[in-house]
Amino acid sequence: MGDATPSAGSGGLGFPLARRLKRKRFIEPLFDRNNPDRQSIRAGCVRIVFRFVPEGSFDAPFQVGVAVGKSRGHAPRRNRIKRVIRETLRHGQDSLERCVAEAGQPLTAMVLFQGSDEPAATIRRDVEEALRRLIRRSPDRAR
Repeated sequence: MGDATPSAGSGGLGFPLARRLKRKRFIEPLFDRNNPDRQSIRAGCVRIVFRFVPEGSFDAPFQVGVAVGKSRGHAPRRNRIKRVIRETLRHGQDSLERCVAEAGQPLTAMVLFQGSDEPAATIRRDVEEALRRLIRRSPDRAR
């Protein structure tokens, strides 16, 4: 198939695998309620659980995971929600990268969809708002 469209991993605005949160050792602390480093932000149908990790934990400036519970519908519906969230993260990754660079610490975050039957525009709006709140909460911008 010789189409001329660039793939998502060919640079530019892609969302590389190195920025996807997949390791258990980084995911578990995000859900440990006794962990004082863990923080949470809620915006509409989206919740972001995040923490800044020690320098050198991984190569990327941040890693983000996306989760949609099984109670949100069948697999095609959940996959569509995840695609919308990842696409919104892809467009906001530059501002997130600047925030992390200013903070001087890598970030791990999990985006959790907690809505029911939300349209894609609502999901995008809520993810963007949650990212703005996350950027305001970075350690360098602390009160």
